[in-house]
Amino acid sequence: MNVLIVGCGKVGSQISNQLSEAGHDVAVVDQDPEHFQSLSDDFSGYTVTGVPIDQDVLKRAGIEGCDVVAAVTEDDNTNVMVCQVANDVFHVPWSLARVYDPRRSNVFAQFGLHTICPTNLSVDAILSMITTREPVSHVYFDAATASFETVPVAKAQAGLKIRQIQELDGAGGVLFGVLHEDGNLTLAGAAPKYELLEKDRLIFARVVD
Repeated sequence: MNVLIVGCGKVGSQISNQLSEAGHDVAVVDQDPEHFQSLSDDFSGYTVTGVPIDQDVLKRAGIEGCDVVAAVTEDDNTNVMVCQVANDVFHVPWSLARVYDPRRSNVFAQFGLHTICPTNLSVDAILSMITTREPVSHVYFDAATASFETVPVAKAQAGLKIRQIQELDGAGGVLFGVLHEDGNLTLAGAAPKYELLEKDRLIFARVVD
């Protein structure tokens, strides 16, 4: 598969690295050539420096022969414009835009644009963890990725206050909240004097990139 990634930030570089590792042909466009330093040493694709919405820049990156375009810069408008150009000018079979604002994501979807919204993903993941009490491995925020882990309250911890539980041993995580047996959630910062119960579960969070 021939893939064009527009934006080589934390998300764009990781996508590019993984696609390249999987054997796909990958090209990456970014305005700042220093961002290409985030690509791994094993990255086998090629990079193009330039304004992402410039058609000549996109041509140099091989958009005319690609199967997929993913626009993942930090600017919603840029991402949407890139996908519009990919669809309407170069007739790329599939394009995807990262859009931070969930309200705009819904509007763009009505016009036939494929979008992914990190805000919605974060909300869905956290709600799922609260209601099902199952651990969520990663949640993606605007500029970082957080890893969440839930663990049962140990017998020795029952009766301790939230403020006495600081970190997840060996994982570098900090206490995010307490999930109760009835499904309710107590945020650690909002109730430092809450006393833990044996049937509670602790939610730890840590930034992974």
